[in-house]
Parts: sequence; C-alpha cells; structure tokens
Amino acid sequence: MSNKTDIFLEYRSLLFSIAYNMLGRVDAAEDIVQDTFVKWLESKTEEIRHIKAYLVKAVTNRSINYLQSARIKHEEYTGIWLPEPLSYQESNPVHTKIESYHALSIGVLVLLQKLTPNERAIFLLKEIFAYDYSELAEIFDKTEDNCRQLFKRAKDNLGKDARRFEVDLKAHEKILNSFLRAISEGSLEDLIQVLKDDIILIAEGGGGALILNGKRLTAFSKPIYGRDDVSRLLMSIIPKINQHIPDLRREIIIVNGLPSTITYSGNDPRVLVCIEPEGDQIKSIFVQTNPQKLKRFKTSL
Repeated sequence: MSNKTDIFLEYRSLLFSIAYNMLGRVDAAEDIVQDTFVKWLESKTEEIRHIKAYLVKAVTNRSINYLQSARIKHEEYTGIWLPEPLSYQESNPVHTKIESYHALSIGVLVLLQKLTPNERAIFLLKEIFAYDYSELAEIFDKTEDNCRQLFKRAKDNLGKDARRFEVDLKAHEKILNSFLRAISEGSLEDLIQVLKDDIILIAEGGGGALILNGKRLTAFSKPIYGRDDVSRLLMSIIPKINQHIPDLRREIIIVNGLPSTITYSGNDPRVLVCIEPEGDQIKSIFVQTNPQKLKRFKTSL
C-alpha cells in the first residue's frame, strides 16, 4: 500500500462514523468515504497542513451536501423512514473498527432529524467527537462564535431531548430481556409494566408489507403514542408473528452499539426491534421490517 493509503486507513473508521451518523445510511456513508479516498489520492499532500482536519472536513461537507440533495426524496418516502441499523457482527472490517460510542443509537439518530444538516454536523462533531470550537471553525470555514451559535441552536432545537449519550448497557439489556419475555409469553400485564405512559413506537416497512401466512401486515404510517395503544398493538401483532413466521427464532444482537432483538425466519431477518429505555421502563420502540435495511443481518447456513 502507498503511504497515502496507509494514512487514509488510519482515519477511515472515524470518517465512516461521521458520515453514517450524519446520514443514517450505510451504503451512502461508504460511498462518501470512498469518494473522499479517491480525492485524497489525487490531492497534493504538501499543501495540506492538518490531514485529519482536511479529511473530516471533506467527509462532513459531502454528508451535508448529500442531506440537502436527499431532502425532497426523504419527504416523498412511503410511510415512516428510520435510519438504517448498523450491526457490529458484520464481517466488513470498516464497521468492526468503529468504537461503539461512535455509532449512535437508532433513537438518537431519529432525534437528530430535527436538525438542519449544518446543525447536525456541528452537534455531532462537538458533542460526540469532542471537537473544540477552534477545530470546528477550521472545518466549517466559520468563526468560533458562529460555531458556538450553531451548536446552541442545535441544542435549543433538540429541547429537552438534548441529553447525554452514555448508556448503561447492563440496564439496557435487562429491560430488553424483560420486554422480550413479555412479548414471547404474551403477558399483557408484564408488558404494560415495562412501558412508559408516554411511550412512542415507530415502525418502518419500506413501503412494503410483512407477509404472515399469506396475510399482509403493513407498517404503520404514523408513530403510535401512549402505553395503552402501544401495548394493545404489540399484543395484537406479536402472536401473529409467533404463529405465522415459519422457522421462527429470536436473537439478541448489538445494533448501533446497543442490545436489540431480531426475529428470523430460518436465516432471513424479518423484524428488528430496538428499544430506548428510561430508568427501568421503555421510552421508545423502533421496529424495522424493511427487507432492504435488514439485508446485512441475513445469516448463512
């Protein structure tokens, strides 16, 4: 490998993390990183003072441009759109090098959709990747005061949802297991106990439907709010999944750095559930049945 290639590989995990957390799309993030690599090979390194800042700036700007150009397509998407889940069990070495805190949870990625592309970039680099304002000023070609204002605006737009991103993994897995037992055993009383009063459930099907024994089960066009409606919905759908998906098995896997549950039909992934706990209850449930976004979770024979 050339020296330029070695240098780029040193930062590739970081660059992918930034692009993925900006976009919530794996393939698009990989494309942006690859395009940045090509441009890097063509660059005159003697004119670059700070290589890491140069590469981060290139990936960030490409991610912002992608979000701006994809906005209309996103608005026209059929049904609800959720970020593409990222598994740490993938064989792709680009992903396995990413530290768990670099890939934000599905819940946080959904939260960041409230922000403009520029606000999202500033917030991620400052809050998650610990860049200071002088570094941000260089990356964004702005003054430090401008960067402070953008960061403040991002936090204001997130409102009360702006919170720390550290997660107690043991507590998270404990509440996930409680949820999993409840839906597996069909105990409505146990299920209600682990749901917050103001819980929200968001499901994406990619405009398609989950076929259960010849019957179509479409994803919801809007989020479902409240303990009563969410628990009623889960207890209506879960028995159908348990009864009609052939060769059903469930596993707990790590998705976006957090334990999640995935339901397989044989080796084919059918339903991925990511939860966001608050205390000892569940605040949010994210359900992914879009086969295109689950293709990376397919297991081999």
